[in-house]
Parts: sequence; C-alpha cells; structure tokens
Amino acid sequence: MAGRSSAFCVSGPGGALGRSGGHGAGAAVRSVRGPGGAGGAAAARSSTVRMVSTSDLSSKLKKLTDRLSQQKEKVEVLERMSDSEEGVVMEGSKDPRVAEILEQNDIWRKKVMAEDPTFFDKIATVQTPEILWIGCSDSRVMANEILNMNPGDVFVHRNIANCVVHSDLNCLSVMEYAIKYLGVKRVVVCGHYGCGGVKAAMTDLKYGAIDNWLRHIRDVARMHTVELSKITDEDEKYRRLCELHAIEQAHNVCTSTIVQSAWDEGSKITVHAWIYDLSTGLLKDLGVGAAGPEAVNSLYRTPKSAG
Repeated sequence: MAGRSSAFCVSGPGGALGRSGGHGAGAAVRSVRGPGGAGGAAAARSSTVRMVSTSDLSSKLKKLTDRLSQQKEKVEVLERMSDSEEGVVMEGSKDPRVAEILEQNDIWRKKVMAEDPTFFDKIATVQTPEILWIGCSDSRVMANEILNMNPGDVFVHRNIANCVVHSDLNCLSVMEYAIKYLGVKRVVVCGHYGCGGVKAAMTDLKYGAIDNWLRHIRDVARMHTVELSKITDEDEKYRRLCELHAIEQAHNVCTSTIVQSAWDEGSKITVHAWIYDLSTGLLKDLGVGAAGPEAVNSLYRTPKSAG
C-alpha cells in the first residue's frame, strides 16, 4: 500500500520482538513479550536493536515453513501406520539411538559445510558419477570411502557377495540407468576377501532362502573345480574363490544385454573386476578390463534385432 512502511526489530537476550508499521508519519508499535523479558518500547530502549532485512526474513520464513511441512509429513506417516497396523507405533524421535544417529548426521553435515559451504547446493540437483560400483552388502566395504571420492562420483549397487545375475531386475535396472542415463564410463565389480557369502557357499550347511542366492557362487566354484582342487590351504582357496567370483561377475556384466547394447551403440564403457582386502584397506585389480563386444564369447553375443 502507498506510503506504508514496515520494519522488524529484535532486541537482545530476554528482550522483545517488535514490529512498527503505519501510514506516513503515523506509526503504531506492536510487540511480542519474550521469555523472561518485557514488552513494548521499554524493552526496545533498554536493549541493542538491529534491523532485519526482508531477504533474511524470507529465508527464515522458508526454513520454518519447510520444518513445519516435514513435521506434518511425519505426523501423516504415523497416522497411516496407526490406521493400518495393530499395536503401538513408536515414533523414531523417541528412540534414543535414533536420536544419536541423527545427531551424527548433523555433525557430518556441519563438517562438510565448513569445508565447502556450497557442497549440498552443488549435488542437490545433479549427479555425474564416473563409476558404477557393483559390490557386496558387507558394511565394511563402502565404495566412496575406499575410493576417496565424494557423494555423486560413484553410483552404487550392492547385494550379498556382489552377484550379477541375468534375471535380477534390480541389478539390471541399476546398470541400465547408470549406463544409459547417467553416462558412467566404468563398471566395477568389486569383491572382497573375507566375504561371508563366499564362505557360506564353501560349506554344506543349509541357511535358508539365501541358499538359492549362494548357488551362483557355487556355480563359480564348479566352473573352476580343477584350479581350486589344487589349492590345499583352505584360507588360500577361500581367497582365490573370492577373486574368481568377482571375475565371473564382471563377465556377467559384459554378457548382459545392457552392456552389449551400449557397446553396439558406440558407448565407451570398460568393465573391471577388483577385490578389496579388509585387512590392509587396499584394492587389487584382478586383470579384467573389457572395453568392447570382442571381449564377449560369441555364444552370448546378440548384435542383431529379432524384429
């Protein structure tokens, strides 16, 4: 409105938040009494007053709105859970361990922002990973940390014992998205010494549903029976099977329709097999580096369309 002026002022600790506004020379003062403080002009006279810009107010209002929106979403989720399930639903914020984990997240966030204040702004809208990492679900094998690369640099797919199965739509979808839409240039299958999945596959024990998954590792052992049978030391045999398994999974990446199609279309993609040593922290290249369809046995090649 014409002639109207408005300003917000904030007093010091224990003071008041006031707003002055009016038309022309006439002005009215409204104040909000703060905790333990006095309202009105008396507080304004007794405390240091600073002006808050419109942009600062807009920023603070946006943050407050975002927080309220997040809180509303949490309430809605809890209400849906309460409606759909019997029993007591525990709110995460009341779990002391959850609170500790979230606090660690905040510590990490502040550390990152101290080093690069624009970091989250830069990665919030885009990712440009160079590598698709197919690794084990083992909590000790973290791709970004092992490679000393930042979030956004590595696209990751993980499962038990880093298997690449041609009927696994999860893995295939990740591969297609990474190669076709993110434009990754390297696909790395990384196994690790001490893999629990490989160790379990070397026994005759029944574990349950996972035995169907371990079958893929046993297939690798069967294909390399001659080599493995010559290794008398069980630990050495275990380590070698971890290596052979990673190599065979890299081969499965190469024979997948996803990678073959990319190569046929001219994409420059290389496929690698690596292994990680938990005891030293070192990565080892297992000597597999396929860069084109010539690396695929003709039995698996499908360069022509059936249509």
